[in-house]
Amino acid sequence: MSLSVLMFCAQFRPIVGGAERQAEKLSRALVQRGLRVTVLTPRLVRDTPMFEEDLGVRIHRFPLFDLCRRLPTVRGLGPLNLLMLRAQTIRAVSRHLLDADIVHMHIASSMSAFALQAARRKGVPSLCKVAVAGTKNDLGELCKIGIGGAYLAKKMVQQLPCWVATTQLVYDSLLTWGVMPERVVSIPNGVELGCEEVLIQRPGSPRRFLYLGRLSMNIQRDTQTLVRAFDRLADYMPDVELALVGDGDLYQETAAQVSQTRNRSRIHMPGLQSPEPWLQWADSFVLPSRYEGLSNALLEAMAHGLPCIANDIPQNREVLANGEAGILVPVGDEDRLLDAMRRMTVDSVYAGVIRRRSMERVADCYSINSVAERYFDLYKKLIHKNTGHC
Repeated sequence: MSLSVLMFCAQFRPIVGGAERQAEKLSRALVQRGLRVTVLTPRLVRDTPMFEEDLGVRIHRFPLFDLCRRLPTVRGLGPLNLLMLRAQTIRAVSRHLLDADIVHMHIASSMSAFALQAARRKGVPSLCKVAVAGTKNDLGELCKIGIGGAYLAKKMVQQLPCWVATTQLVYDSLLTWGVMPERVVSIPNGVELGCEEVLIQRPGSPRRFLYLGRLSMNIQRDTQTLVRAFDRLADYMPDVELALVGDGDLYQETAAQVSQTRNRSRIHMPGLQSPEPWLQWADSFVLPSRYEGLSNALLEAMAHGLPCIANDIPQNREVLANGEAGILVPVGDEDRLLDAMRRMTVDSVYAGVIRRRSMERVADCYSINSVAERYFDLYKKLIHKNTGHC
């Protein structure tokens, strides 16, 4: 009988970010290995089907009444709302545990803490993937939700059998929160690989630069510096273009900044769209992170054969092999970012070297197939032990 995995996500498509895309990629790869995968998520968008199946992955959405969302102007509802979310989440998870061998949670949120409680009641092993370290790490954000947040974080640290760290920085962050080292496993995010034809299809020097991600202060992407640097580059390179693909609370502010640039006709802001057409359109990728988890957008760009420029923070440094597989620039350094974009544009030999190194790096370390295989092995280990540490 095949192994059955219950993937729990506090949000899922049509609300899609890096964590949600990664959960979907992993689910599909596991199904290809013969596992039965069910994604369980609250129904946060009206008219979204309660059930659907996509490429063998079953997606179940359960109704969720969020008091704070319904009454955003009413203060003091936090404790009551948390209790209501707990009851609804535990009920939904418990129904699906009858057919689950293991529960895989994505992001250590309050709802993941409730899913853990349900799994422990039924004696089903569980794990949680954490993607962000530093000041915005999952457990730190959980503590900030108000009354009950710190308690839930403490209980997850004490009770969760296994944590998955996507980067070394996340691993270290979990240890600082008191998670025992034997309960932490390092598995990165994964990405579908491109092919050698990509190298043939992308000859010469990059002319089209792409940023792919949310335009939001919560994500802390420094698109303002990127826009300024590109505007200067475009002053003396008339054939370059920049696309900022994404949406968020800074979209209008970013659009206003773009409208004031000298080369605004060459900066595109299409909003939230499927990344695939833009990854095909572009021939270089820029990730101006102030902080970052393990960026799915960066991995996808590398797999598509795009030479990448990223801010020099630990997570990006790890992915780009300390600058061997891409250019790293200091955070907020407009001049260095301009120099990196200029070098990509004028030095086709260098751009080609970075392109090949980045594809090799992804194939060696971040293939979704190898990531899925590592999770499969971890699931079997946890199910076999079904208690204590992983």
